Amino acid sequence: MKVIARSSSFKYKGREVDPREVTRALGVQALVMGRIAQRGDDLQVRVELVDTRDGTQLWGEQYSRKATDIQAIPYEIARRISENLRLRLGDAQEQLLLSHTKRDSQAYQFYLNGLFYRRKGGLENVKKALDYYNRTVALDPNFAPAWAGVADAHEYFAGNSFLDPKEELTKAKIAAQKALELDDGLPEAHLALTRIKEAEWDWAGAEREYKRAIELSPNLADGHGRYANYLSLMGRHTEALEEIKRAQELDPLHIGLRRAEAWALHLARHYDEAIEKFQQATQIEPDANFLALGFMYEAKGMYEQAIHQYQKAITINGEATGPLCYLASALAQAGKRSETQAILEKLSRTKEYVSPAELATVYTGLGDKERALQMLEKAYAARDLQMNTLLVATQFDSLRSDPRFQQLVQRVGLTPSG
Repeated sequence: MKVIARSSSFKYKGREVDPREVTRALGVQALVMGRIAQRGDDLQVRVELVDTRDGTQLWGEQYSRKATDIQAIPYEIARRISENLRLRLGDAQEQLLLSHTKRDSQAYQFYLNGLFYRRKGGLENVKKALDYYNRTVALDPNFAPAWAGVADAHEYFAGNSFLDPKEELTKAKIAAQKALELDDGLPEAHLALTRIKEAEWDWAGAEREYKRAIELSPNLADGHGRYANYLSLMGRHTEALEEIKRAQELDPLHIGLRRAEAWALHLARHYDEAIEKFQQATQIEPDANFLALGFMYEAKGMYEQAIHQYQKAITINGEATGPLCYLASALAQAGKRSETQAILEKLSRTKEYVSPAELATVYTGLGDKERALQMLEKAYAARDLQMNTLLVATQFDSLRSDPRFQQLVQRVGLTPSG
């Protein structure tokens, strides 16, 4: 059974919808629809299961519950739907449903708030999400999904070079391990551990965790999408695109997955197709990921367009050190060396974390291979997370024939595919 991801199904939240329209958009045969109303401490929930082929109701029910019981209602509905679809839940699945109904109601509300802000994305929203996750585990230390959320937030700070990766990944690892101790069957906890394994350059271990997460939840679109990125980093581009397609089947209206497809094509050096796919996605939903499009233009030698994209990213998100490095690289390749030097001087004075690997891209842009390799050695010693892209990052293509670069790739544990 294919269950469509939240980010696609929630496009219809609060709208009167024609089931046949949804069928075409999502590729499903049945919809769960409902309404919820709160009057004081009482909740009224109306739910129905509709056959989209002819619009008939397969099942419907109304629930009256206290607001403090809200966390139990989704799992009660899930059980009833499985019965009506004649799906047989195993003992482990039954226990999983029951485990989610035994939570402190305030902790559960904090957790939902954390999910809300995490899904919005962006540095400030993820900071708010982490605060809510921490408040959740303070109230309920045995809430495994919240610990997985804590791990995910710290990984976000590390992976985007917002904070010191070593410190953030240490916090992420502690939280991910706590989540797994509490619930080894939680796919989000295994997904959190994938980033830790990647940071430790345990590539085989990371792949095992991706496969375990997908095995536990085959309908987890985020699992397939993140596994696709891992496959791209390994240079396994055909497999990466296959995983992206699977993620899109599960989450067909998620624009982020269309951009992920464009990114996978970019890393496979299909630049024209990557730019086309990215721009198509942007026409449907305006994009804030100007860095990705900047990378694509820069790889094609379209430096003015790349500069424009990097500048937009800096205007919107502030002068984070990563975008400044990429802007300096494009400026250097466009022949604007004085502007490049000005950024290098600014980076040398900042108290913010500067990724040595991202700094290396500036020197590749300047054509200074020796300094670029020195920066990459420094990044290797620091276990800089940006080293994870070493096998496929387009910014390092000018270094690939150098034996020292090839040795660095091997020392990080990466090997060319095929």
